[in-house]
Amino acid sequence: MRALRKSSGLLIAALWLCLIPVPGGAAWAQASQFKGWSAVWKELSARVAPREAPLEGDDFLPAEDMEDLLGTWSTFGSEHHFRNGYPNSLSMMIWQVVMSSFAESMGRSCTKPELEFTPTFLATLAAVCAWPKSASQSDESLRSYWLAIMGFNAPEPEYAAWRDFIRREYAAKPAAEAVRAMTLAITLHPNFLLHR
Repeated sequence: MRALRKSSGLLIAALWLCLIPVPGGAAWAQASQFKGWSAVWKELSARVAPREAPLEGDDFLPAEDMEDLLGTWSTFGSEHHFRNGYPNSLSMMIWQVVMSSFAESMGRSCTKPELEFTPTFLATLAAVCAWPKSASQSDESLRSYWLAIMGFNAPEPEYAAWRDFIRREYAAKPAAEAVRAMTLAITLHPNFLLHR
């Protein structure tokens, strides 16, 4: 009987350990909620767009009112709660479509900016839009672009993995394609979309 209690106690302890979120791990991503539709666009706008002309995420939605599926605050009477915050296959597909559209716009902005950006971000974008020149592939240019979009939401190893992937897979690609890939990889990153 004592052996049975001891083994069931170990089993319960093992199950609890499996449920503890590990920063940066799959359990963390599964237990986290989206920051929410408006929070993502406010954060991104604060980094790259002028205060008087914030980014409008609705421009990138495939259909009206889909933002309700991506984490929004709902008010009913005195209740105020966050709805559709947990990632699922439908919400991730919508985020994929939205951020792909945004990334395409960023890639095309190498030729002519399609959105209003701050002068600081325009300089950062211009540096990576010189791709595939070596200066645009420098750590300085890539880190500036990463921080401009991601901010300080992700740890250093995530930046290094992103940088190495972009350098390896897009080294000889045209600027618009490389910038699109850079942007999409950042904006679909769990550290960008999810609460910690």
